[in-house]
Amino acid sequence: MLSVLAIIHRCSIASGFLFSAAVFGLVCGCTKPQDPVFVESQRAKKLVPEIRQAIKTELANKFGTVPNPDCPSWFPIERGGIEGKIRSVKERTEDGRIVRLKIRYSGEAPEVVAGDVVEILLDPETILEAELEAAEDGRISAAYPYKVKVAEFNKISGVITLAEPLCELAEKGSPCVVKPNETLRTGRELYKHYCQKCHAATGDGNGPQAHMLKPKPRDLRLGVVKYTTTKANCKASSEDLRILLKGGIPGTAMPAFQILGNHEIDALVQYTKYLSMRGEIERGLCIESEIDFSQAALDEQLAEAESEQERKAIKKQFQKEVDEFLKIDFPEIAYDISADVAEKWAQADDPDCQFEVPGSRPEGTAPSKAEPSISSLANGKILYLSTSTQCASCHGLTGKGDGDQVSKVQKRPDGSDYDEPGLHDIWGNVVVPRDLTYGVFHGASNPDEETSHAVYRAIATGVKGTPMPAYGAKGLTQDQIWDLVNYVFYLAGEYKDVDPESLDVEPKSE
Repeated sequence: MLSVLAIIHRCSIASGFLFSAAVFGLVCGCTKPQDPVFVESQRAKKLVPEIRQAIKTELANKFGTVPNPDCPSWFPIERGGIEGKIRSVKERTEDGRIVRLKIRYSGEAPEVVAGDVVEILLDPETILEAELEAAEDGRISAAYPYKVKVAEFNKISGVITLAEPLCELAEKGSPCVVKPNETLRTGRELYKHYCQKCHAATGDGNGPQAHMLKPKPRDLRLGVVKYTTTKANCKASSEDLRILLKGGIPGTAMPAFQILGNHEIDALVQYTKYLSMRGEIERGLCIESEIDFSQAALDEQLAEAESEQERKAIKKQFQKEVDEFLKIDFPEIAYDISADVAEKWAQADDPDCQFEVPGSRPEGTAPSKAEPSISSLANGKILYLSTSTQCASCHGLTGKGDGDQVSKVQKRPDGSDYDEPGLHDIWGNVVVPRDLTYGVFHGASNPDEETSHAVYRAIATGVKGTPMPAYGAKGLTQDQIWDLVNYVFYLAGEYKDVDPESLDVEPKSE
């Protein structure tokens, strides 16, 4: 039989265990996890509250929430859904808005259930015009709501009863889509499972595992992809993103998702574009607002006030300017920024944006087509060491990535000095120039592409978001770039039989 002291001791241990388990559950989130939310950028947090809220509202209207992603129908995102037109109107409200309707689908009729969404497809100019008219008249925009949930669906008649009336602009024959954003929701679930731990729900690269990784996960909100097959001034194409997701980035924590099917990769591509466009629009709105409507701008004005009465007058005037900006300027600014972002992503899939590598790599020991009096390798070395290209200033004289720029303090875009010496990318990370002697090069458009083509493309179009410039835009000819490609492979150890001294020659003048 257990003594009283033993029983008390065991009870104490049990109680301690239960308490520890409860604390562990609270700390580690063993309770039902809450859906993540989009995190406001640091730039947005510097604005006055009214502007911050306006940006949040604009982003929510365009992109929805993390659990329920959304995007405008005119964005270059394959968001999913079944398109059609309003076939007939069965019931309207007293002010003429549609509450019951039938739809003629362009394809097979979907299985509609309560909670699905019916969206009227309006072009962005129509939405903007309606918003401006509503702001001027002080009423609700005629373009809202253009997305409404289904309350009931009659399978026999095909009549849809809506949870609320559609916007005034909806009428018989209006193009529409049922169950929009299905592909986005699929992409969201895949992103949550495979990507969110590193890139975070907002795509800012601050996921729970990010602090353990070097290089840090990419901040997708800038809309920049380093390795692409597009020209220097173009964004990544949808195919570039597929290649990236399928192949990963060797030497980094970015894995190759070869276990995913093509339809799953496609859904992730669309969701990646969605996060990028959302981030770019937020950033654009902040840039347009921060000069006049940052908290620092208001504080600076208030600091000059000599009395409380003057402070009140400044606040009143500032508030008036904020209200006018939000009513008159903000809708058009949001439209222009959104249209510009959408257009750039759409152009990336245009064949005219694709960069085609010209010809094939010439023999390194053969005469250079750019400087026929010397070999391609010799001319490549001259170009590599020249002050016009300055390759050696980053990659070093022997290609080991130890050039002078690595130890110098560089400037941020705003003109201030970086905290650490060395080159930096647009994400603020220190960039170590490629050690060319390793012979490992990124950026192949597919597993079968010749590495020389990937190197040529990197030299001609640059590596986006990094200090590696686009030499094709700096005046180098195709033949000069091929000579540089050959010299890069020489530094990687490919031409072992070539005497180094044979490359120390100057072209003969004619």
